[in-house]
Amino acid sequence: MKIIVVAIFAAVGFGSAAEAQDLTGAQMFRQNWTSAETASDGLGPIFNEASCHACHWFGGGARIRVRRDGEVAGAGVLLRHTFVDGKGDPHYGVQLQNKAVDGVEPEGVADMSALRVADGLTRFLASVRFTSGPGRTAGITMSLRAAPALDSTALVAQVSAAAIVAGADSQDKNKDGISGRIHLLQVPGKKPKIGRFNWKATAARVEDQVANALWFDMGLTSPAHPAPQGECTTRQHDCLEASGSQSPDLAVDFDGNKIAGLADHVRSLAVPPKVPEPPQSFADAKCSACHTPYMKTEDGGSVALYSNLLLHNMGEGLTSYGGEGSASPTEWRTTPLVGFRGKLPDHRYLHDGRAANIDEAIRWHGGEAKTSRDAYIALSASEKLKLTSFVLTLMSSMPVPPQGD
Repeated sequence: MKIIVVAIFAAVGFGSAAEAQDLTGAQMFRQNWTSAETASDGLGPIFNEASCHACHWFGGGARIRVRRDGEVAGAGVLLRHTFVDGKGDPHYGVQLQNKAVDGVEPEGVADMSALRVADGLTRFLASVRFTSGPGRTAGITMSLRAAPALDSTALVAQVSAAAIVAGADSQDKNKDGISGRIHLLQVPGKKPKIGRFNWKATAARVEDQVANALWFDMGLTSPAHPAPQGECTTRQHDCLEASGSQSPDLAVDFDGNKIAGLADHVRSLAVPPKVPEPPQSFADAKCSACHTPYMKTEDGGSVALYSNLLLHNMGEGLTSYGGEGSASPTEWRTTPLVGFRGKLPDHRYLHDGRAANIDEAIRWHGGEAKTSRDAYIALSASEKLKLTSFVLTLMSSMPVPPQGD
């Protein structure tokens, strides 16, 4: 078994979340949070990382390295454990938290290794050494998640809801074999929202995604997630005890203004990219059927995104086993191809980072993308190179954000 090694890069000092009011969005993004005096005031009780920056290095995604002996080392890799219907483990919840504040046992440590499969592709395997509780519940499946790059967040936010709706074809009425659908997020007492962020389009707004990450990954509370115990369940008694008072009047770590400031910083990572014209093979392989080059914005303009922000069935090879919202285990949101992530070290591809390069990522495509994958495989070596080089250029089309404030 191979342990996931997590590194934390440049952070701005240390402090409790209660001190966030004097920090800019960029500083909050890099801040290493602490638990202060109680777990209900800051980090924890259980968590994965102490800063946004640890998983999203300068706005990029997870950094993963596969060593020659098969050991996988990286930062920004999480493990979800759910039933097929998406419900979490009754003891551990939906996400494994591998760290905890003093006096609380972390849930466990994920061991991760790489397995070479057919056609030279790599699949990641994971197991858990539980350090608290009874161990995994029968029927629970595990699925790795690599922290996604944030570099196209603002572009995704600008896309009009009408444009997403217009691209959907859930019944494949045009008979092209592709049936992308909208992920409608159910909100109690309100109209459903269109999901557009994260691997399975599980957040409708940048602010929603920020609040989700603060709570699940760091145990930091907000109006969307006010429970001070974080994701610990009713069966995790030491976690509940450490969370202190659970009064509904308890001040949250991140109020609406702080959430807005952090979301503004995430949006600031994106700039209008300069994108080249795609090679003919991109059209021939029907890549643009899902990776739509341009999408219309709310103000009547357009953004280069190379995504339709819809859910697609990507086949059994890319199954996540557990569902999320109404997204099935085999459904994934079309990942935007533009960004600066192609310039960052140790960047890998797909939801768990299994693909070392663009060629491997394409060859993992199945389901609705099988026809495009097969068309790519049938290309000559020179045409494959043109296509993969184009995609890598898209992923390097934005400048890397400055490392200072």
